[in-house]
Amino acid sequence: MIRELAKKLAAFAQFVDFVIAEVEFQLGTFSASAEILKIHSAMALVQVSTPNAKLLVKMIRPRAKIKAAVGCRIQSSEKIWRVFTASEIFSFVQAVGDKNKIHQLNPPIVPGLLILETISAKFSSQRIKMRFKNFITAGEPLSLYVVDKRFEIYSAGELKIFGTVE
Repeated sequence: MIRELAKKLAAFAQFVDFVIAEVEFQLGTFSASAEILKIHSAMALVQVSTPNAKLLVKMIRPRAKIKAAVGCRIQSSEKIWRVFTASEIFSFVQAVGDKNKIHQLNPPIVPGLLILETISAKFSSQRIKMRFKNFITAGEPLSLYVVDKRFEIYSAGELKIFGTVE
């Protein structure tokens, strides 16, 4: 379901240099569509939907070119929840047609919608909202903390993503 929405989002080729800042995923009954709700030089708000789900995505254009990030390899006392591999990142971007070059770096940056897909598989909820604070790269060990309807994803003590599930 999220991959169908990701394919519709990837069709907006003019946003290939943008990065996702925030997403809201909702299950329900919708008319299938893909539309730009707001756009200016540094930000775009795009909504895509299928008959079963809707995705609202806020994307921003980075001020500087994004270079390969050295993922967190620091040993931590945190319990590891997930480590995304480069092969699963490449498989996801190929499946949805994502042409953003940040997912082709070495190590690649994990697509926000792949993270959303992983979170949605963990929680059975009608709505998920996520805000991205920092990039996550392939091979980076992640810890997930859940309190009530809120969740946070960390790597070696650094907050990467926070959000809510309903």
